[in-house]
Amino acid sequence: MPIRGISKYFQTRDSSIDLTKGNLFKKMLLFIVPVVLASLLQLLYTTADLLVVNYVGGGGDSMAAVGDNGSLINLVVVSFVSISVGANVVVADAKGSLDFSRGNKALHSSLLLSLMIGVMVAIIGYFLAPTILVWMQTPESILPLASLYLRIYFLGVPFLMLYNFGAAILRGLGDSFRSLVVLFLCGIINVGGNLALVYLFYRVLHIENGDIIGVGLSTVICELLQALLVIYFLAHTHDKSISFSFSKLKIAKKETKEVLANGLPSGLEAFIFAITNVVIQSQANRLSSLYGNGVVVGLTASDNIEGYIFAILEAFAVGIVAVVAQNLGAKNKENLKKSLLYSIGSIVVIGIILGGGAALLHDSLLGLYISDTSSAEGTLAMASGTARLLLMGLTYVLCALMDCGSGYLRGLGHPVAPTLVTLLCAVLFRLGYVFGIFNTLIFPSSLDVSSKILLLYASYPLCWVLASIIYAFMVPHYMKKAFRMIDERPNDNVPTSDNKAEGSGETPHC
Repeated sequence: MPIRGISKYFQTRDSSIDLTKGNLFKKMLLFIVPVVLASLLQLLYTTADLLVVNYVGGGGDSMAAVGDNGSLINLVVVSFVSISVGANVVVADAKGSLDFSRGNKALHSSLLLSLMIGVMVAIIGYFLAPTILVWMQTPESILPLASLYLRIYFLGVPFLMLYNFGAAILRGLGDSFRSLVVLFLCGIINVGGNLALVYLFYRVLHIENGDIIGVGLSTVICELLQALLVIYFLAHTHDKSISFSFSKLKIAKKETKEVLANGLPSGLEAFIFAITNVVIQSQANRLSSLYGNGVVVGLTASDNIEGYIFAILEAFAVGIVAVVAQNLGAKNKENLKKSLLYSIGSIVVIGIILGGGAALLHDSLLGLYISDTSSAEGTLAMASGTARLLLMGLTYVLCALMDCGSGYLRGLGHPVAPTLVTLLCAVLFRLGYVFGIFNTLIFPSSLDVSSKILLLYASYPLCWVLASIIYAFMVPHYMKKAFRMIDERPNDNVPTSDNKAEGSGETPHC
């Protein structure tokens, strides 16, 4: 009975938000807060992976092996998941202009596309995982563990793709609440699964590398559940105007091209950034090989802590895509202006508070991950983590401002421009800095490890500053262009009988 009650609640509850009418700041908060919480939940599960293998499993080497995969997972997975921005933009624009036929075709095409991409990535990644880690100069002491974890992780990629595309579609519909519910439910299972499987495999059955196998399998199981739940929620949208149905599951050429036209540039942008992250991680691995595994342990701890700052700030960049796309479809110029100002203001205030807090509490935060700070490796880990956390934590606000500009342009239907900015800032500048300055001048110098880490990761905020300056000129230009298009665009956002959802018998509540 309770399960039926919960099911009925989510079928009847209208959790979508019309972002084109009413108090925009209030609605943006209602829309973005679940995105923030969802991102934080995902990070908590990553933290749980690290802490469980550290304290219940094999310790620092196991934690380093899991953490060392972070940049590579971002390269392979996030690059393809970023294509889901295309589904978000197309569905949001269709909802804003009340073109439900187009919205439904985009929804079903996107889900099939995500599954095909996921299977392809999983197969390729599973077989190439060890080779790629060698290319990244992963320390030999953790290479077998890192390879094992990465291979298990790739098994869940098809489910991960389905969930992320489904969540992007829900956000396009103005519903950021249900994807949060999915993560919350699956997260509880993930944390419990981590503890249970690691304890069983590693401490009871004494299976070799049982801690890595346990956290990997727990992750795959949760990704499967996430995919099933998000499809369920897409099938039970409140007014049925745009919703999932197995009978409509097919690729629509026009809508698929729209999704790819908006999503591929985003995927390319994420891929380019991820490539530079892998390059920087390989340089960090070189430092680890030179000074000890404590370098990777400290950097892994810092990366996870920074992730919480990034997740909260990035939610505004993620949310602004749907906000802008809906208001562009509804031809609401005033909200297009306000959404940018509200996002930038929120990012600056929250970024200063969170970054300052991380800087003040860096010893306590890093101590959660580094248990033995008195040993030589623990001291090295603390020094490495502190150098990175102080720099990155205090400057992540610049990254969020950069991504806010990128998200705004994508919402306006200009996905290529942000990719060009990324090519300039990430490829030409960041890689030029790493190979031209760090690799040739800083790495072979007599500087201590903390100074080298600081100078290595300085490539991030320098890149963010450059990109933010470029967006400061680009965004006003494209905003004026959108306003001219709105003035010239016919008044086509009035629902017709053809636009009503098939079988729903009603128009949407927007």
